[in-house]
Amino acid sequence: FQTPQPPPPSLPCAMSTKAKEDKLVKLLKEIQRRPENKQCADCTSKGNQYVVLNFHVFACTTCSGIHRELQHRIKSVGMSTFKPEEVDSLDKGGNGVMRATYMAKWSAAQFPIPSEDETLKIKEFIKKKYVAKDWY
Repeated sequence: FQTPQPPPPSLPCAMSTKAKEDKLVKLLKEIQRRPENKQCADCTSKGNQYVVLNFHVFACTTCSGIHRELQHRIKSVGMSTFKPEEVDSLDKGGNGVMRATYMAKWSAAQFPIPSEDETLKIKEFIKKKYVAKDWY
């Protein structure tokens, strides 16, 4: 006669992991909806479905592709899994903090923020902003 065994410990852990992931996703979406994060960090687009992990900002599809070309780490908000420290960095960073840092000396007269369809201007803007740090 054998006594019943308790359920495997992996089941409760899996549920708590899922709950933690859900909490992270919820926080990420809240950060994404903040007014300063609603517009792409690098153009006038309102579609900010990607995160540039190097700079803790939200970007549109066009700009995320350019960042990828420059070897910056990109994640999709809806399709990727985020680590707690990545979400924490976005919570402390975001597009507003980035503007205050990387665009501190920027003026629209020098280089207007490009529109979403101006790929070559966006590429130049991103290089000036993050690589050359022209306005840092």
